Amino acid sequence: MTTALTEAPVADQKLVRGLGLLDSTMLVAGSMIGSGIFIVSSIIARQVGSPGWLLVVWIVTGLLTLTAALSYGELAAMMPKAGGQYVYLREAFSPLW
Repeated sequence: MTTALTEAPVADQKLVRGLGLLDSTMLVAGSMIGSGIFIVSSIIARQVGSPGWLLVVWIVTGLLTLTAALSYGELAAMMPKAGGQYVYLREAFSPLW
């Protein structure tokens, strides 16, 4: 691959040192979603009843998550375009729409 990337010098980049409404909203939403794992874990622990079964549930969900991550990695390698999931779905279903 011989693609050359051009970047602006560091002095020319104007980075804003602040958070707008959208940025703040996304930070709060990310924190809520990210902390949900701790709440759900206690509920699942009550449902399964023993630490052994809780460990089995964690391993199974970890394997499912790994499968999803590897699938997205494969899709990203096949279609190296900006847009992520939108691009994958558009390429998969564009003849239908």
